[in-house]
Amino acid sequence: MKIHEFDPVIYPRKLWVAVSTDTFSDRFEGVSEWDDTADAIVDCVRDKLRNLGGILVRFESKNAITIANIAHESSHIAMNIFDYIGAKVDLANQETFSYLVGWVADCINQVRTGKFKD
Repeated sequence: MKIHEFDPVIYPRKLWVAVSTDTFSDRFEGVSEWDDTADAIVDCVRDKLRNLGGILVRFESKNAITIANIAHESSHIAMNIFDYIGAKVDLANQETFSYLVGWVADCINQVRTGKFKD
């Protein structure tokens, strides 16, 4: 099971994307057990191997990585990053928030398509 890592550069969080229901407990702290009714789950985690904080999104299968689920999970992830940096999601920050949502959605789509940017 491959875990794809992305770095937003300007935010102090990593993004990890996996197509798996595994908890990856050997690598991450903070991963919730899989909910059998979910297509995807987002957790704020710590990479135990490198002591890095970030967000892990797990999709139940490749078929679960739909446009609707990408949009839904991307907003959760962006809200978690905004919460971590103390930013509010409001009209004053909507442009910054929207760029972050778009970046997250693009990362997830790279996993969906298997076409990764350098």
